[in-house]
Amino acid sequence: MAMKQPKLKNDTVVEVEELVVTFTVRGESGSQTIIPVDHVNFSIRKGEVLALVGESGSGKSTIGRALVRINRPSGGTIRVNGEDVTNISGRKLKDYRKNAQMVFQDPFGSLNPVKTIENHLTFPLKKHQGYRGQELYQKVGELLHKVGLTPVNEIRVKYPYELSGGQRQRLAIARALAVNPMFVVADEPISMLDVSIRAGILELMNQLKADFGLSYLYITHDLASARYFGDRIMVMYGGKVMEVADSKELIKEPLHPYTRLLLASTPGSQMDIDLTNYSNEPPNLNIERKGCTFAYRCPLATDICREQMPSLLDKGLSSDHLVACHHSN
Repeated sequence: MAMKQPKLKNDTVVEVEELVVTFTVRGESGSQTIIPVDHVNFSIRKGEVLALVGESGSGKSTIGRALVRINRPSGGTIRVNGEDVTNISGRKLKDYRKNAQMVFQDPFGSLNPVKTIENHLTFPLKKHQGYRGQELYQKVGELLHKVGLTPVNEIRVKYPYELSGGQRQRLAIARALAVNPMFVVADEPISMLDVSIRAGILELMNQLKADFGLSYLYITHDLASARYFGDRIMVMYGGKVMEVADSKELIKEPLHPYTRLLLASTPGSQMDIDLTNYSNEPPNLNIERKGCTFAYRCPLATDICREQMPSLLDKGLSSDHLVACHHSN
């Protein structure tokens, strides 16, 4: 049975079909090919936040890096605003970076410690937007003010090490906005920040979504923040999509055993399952694997699960609730 394709609408910004990313890794027993992203399909509409959830090793960041073309896809198609960007290079790739930007997990590691805050913003504004002179100076001030880095004239002359973690992440967001992108990949942008300031960063990103008409791929391992910020949630495990649904519906009515496991592991969750029934072994990413990637950890697994990967099908309360499980309700 064919895998369910995302339902596209006229306002679709990002369209991903059968995306595959492979890597060759070397170990004591020689080289092997792993597949951290295995024929993944999804779309993101204008002004929408798709929250991509899963534990470490599920393929979340690899998808994000493929979307902004840091990683080259091994197969499949990525279209942004209707244009195929899967294999572009050179000038086309440079122009594409005006539309697609990424905010990384570590706000300090993604910034240059010897450049001032102003330098971090003047470079993309000059390179991609062509600002010069007084207009450039004013635009830097506008961006800093927009992301809450004030007083602007004091902040612009500082260096990253003089800012707090939350301020550095605000700078990283401002730098992404400097090229006026259509969509942003936010790769766990709050996971390294103090709990007290995480909500502020998500509120900022939400406000910028409204102000700039942005679309987001929001990568996180935290279902609580995914529900808060995401319009839809896509759950991944071992490079495969397990479940996709509207955020509220997925939290209220999770159908995949892995989604239920994630919910049960979330502090304050009402999901009542016995976590001791689940193994904590990492997923098998070998390209020659077969069956459901979650089968060896799943208490519901049967022979068909270990032999055949289930298709992503409508099984929820709405037609947009997709689940890849042989035994889901």
